[in-house]
Amino acid sequence: MPTHETGFVYVMQNAAMQDLVKIGFTTKLPEERAHDLSKPTGVPLPFGVSFRALTMRWREVERMVHQQLADHRVSRKEFFTVSVGEAVETVRECVLAVNGIGAWEPTSRHLVKRGDRVSLALEAGQIFVLLAMPSPLPGSGWEVLDLWQAHSDGDQLEIYGAGQAAEVAGFSDGDPGGDDDPVPYLDRAQSAANGALNGRERLAPGHRLLWLADTADGTGACASVIFEAWDHCQIASRTWSPLWTREGYPLVLHTLVRDPSEAMLDTARAALNLPAPRTWAPRSTTDRADTHSQPSPDHWLPQLGADRTGR
Repeated sequence: MPTHETGFVYVMQNAAMQDLVKIGFTTKLPEERAHDLSKPTGVPLPFGVSFRALTMRWREVERMVHQQLADHRVSRKEFFTVSVGEAVETVRECVLAVNGIGAWEPTSRHLVKRGDRVSLALEAGQIFVLLAMPSPLPGSGWEVLDLWQAHSDGDQLEIYGAGQAAEVAGFSDGDPGGDDDPVPYLDRAQSAANGALNGRERLAPGHRLLWLADTADGTGACASVIFEAWDHCQIASRTWSPLWTREGYPLVLHTLVRDPSEAMLDTARAALNLPAPRTWAPRSTTDRADTHSQPSPDHWLPQLGADRTGR
C-alpha cells in the first residue's frame, strides 16, 4: 500500500551539461536538492529545477522513469540525453501509472488520519462518490452526499489529514476560503504554480470517498477504492490540462459530463451496505465563518517550511 506521505520527482538542468537532464527524487524541496548538487567544487555551474511532480511512492516513480528512458541513460547515473519536454512527459506518465487507482488495495478501507498526505493520480472519466452517515446510531444507513468527476488524464486529487474542523473548508458548503488553493505553489519563492485548482471540499470523520474507474479490459467491470476519514480532511483537486464547457465555464470537480456506468452504480450500491465507520462527527456548517482559520501552505505541505539548505 502506498505510504501516506508525498515527495518530489524532479527534472533538472545544468548549463555546463547542455545535452543532459537529471531525473531523480527528493523528500525535500527540489530547490534544496539542486543546492546540494551544486555545492561540490567539481560542478562549475549550479543546477536548476525545470520540473517537479508532487507524488506518493516517489521511489517507484523514479525507478519507472529510469527504466523507460534506459536507452538514453548516461552510465549508471541519473543523467539522460533527452529533452526536458520528453523527460517531463515521461515523469507525468509514470506518476499516473504508479499512483493511479491500481496502486491501492481494493478490498480495504484506507484510513486518512491527521498528518497524512494522500495524492491520487487520476484519469479522465473516473468518478468519486462521497458517502456519509447522518447519525452514528445503528441502522441510520449511508447517504450519497456528492458525485465528483476527473476530466483530464493526470488530474490530481489530494487528501490532507487535518487536526480540527476549523482548518478545512469546502466550496460546496460555502465555507470561507472554500475556493482558495491550500497549496498554490510548490516552492518558497512562489514561482512554481501547483497546477490549477478545480475543486476544494472537506470530509468529516466517518465520511467515505469511493473512487471508481471503468476497467479497459472490455469486461464492463469497475475498479474501486474506499478512503475513510478518521479525522477532518481537506480535499483539493487540481489539473494541468483545464477543460471548458461550450459556454466558456471551466470543468470543475463537481461537473459531471458522463453518467456513471452500470458497474460503477453496482459498486456504489454495494458500498451503501458496508459497516458503519470507525469514527464519526457531524457535518454541521453552523458558525464556520466565525471558526475557520486558513492554514498556511506549509501546514499541508511541510517541505515548504523552514529552509534546510543552510543558506
